Amino acid sequence: MRITKAYWLWGLFPSKETNFLNKIKIQVQSVLKSPDFETHITLTGPYLNIDNLFLDKLKTYCDSNTLVLLDIDGYNFQQEKFKSFYISIKNSENLKKLRRNIYKLNELCIENNYSPHISLSYGNHEIKEKKELISKLPKFNNPIKLSKIALVEVDEDINLWKILETFDLN
Repeated sequence: MRITKAYWLWGLFPSKETNFLNKIKIQVQSVLKSPDFETHITLTGPYLNIDNLFLDKLKTYCDSNTLVLLDIDGYNFQQEKFKSFYISIKNSENLKKLRRNIYKLNELCIENNYSPHISLSYGNHEIKEKKELISKLPKFNNPIKLSKIALVEVDEDINLWKILETFDLN
């Protein structure tokens, strides 16, 4: 059963990358209607509780670690509400290391079925629309920088994705 109310950790991007990704998301959502959400890559979660000790450890971790480059696999889609249409990200060793280190901060086991992606639209959309849309979107020439980690409160029942706090990677 899916946990719909919890906390998650998202990766966020520098303003240049965010602006580029948001332009793509606007183009996608003009065709594939979607609830509004910040452009992000989900890193870890769900957490039913987050305490200050974990947040202090996360801040210390971010202060002493640098940004992560994310390699793009291209556009993709599934017939799943929260993976309706997205940019697929390669599950690189640097991304795996980041996730392992975050999980160690809270002494939790890491999930092995991680499928890194940057969602562009949530919802149930027609496959034909998605296939047509891919050919109209810009190509990626460079990796995307992940420069921040955000603590996010999620309540999927009411389409709430609220960033509570962000930590810059140095």
